[in-house]
Amino acid sequence: MPFYFPAIVIIMLAGIGYAAVEKIAKAMGRRGVSASDFAELKEHLEQTADALEETRAALASQATQLAELQERVDFAERSLTQARNRPALGAGPEKQE
Repeated sequence: MPFYFPAIVIIMLAGIGYAAVEKIAKAMGRRGVSASDFAELKEHLEQTADALEETRAALASQATQLAELQERVDFAERSLTQARNRPALGAGPEKQE
């Protein structure tokens, strides 16, 4: 997962929020706003809230996976460093008969 993924998600969420606010403002600006218009807006806002919650859950899951992968990389780096610092084994003692 690229490090800039959370920024992309935030920008997408801001765009969704802006679209919802814009739709509400247009509906309120019109004269003779009907109950069906408000019902439509309510449904749109509920869908947007559901999409935001799904996105938040996905992002939280990916953050957890990223943390686990970082721990694994750290462990692998420590193991490799220890292996490099260990002296190589020699041929060993000769076998006597």
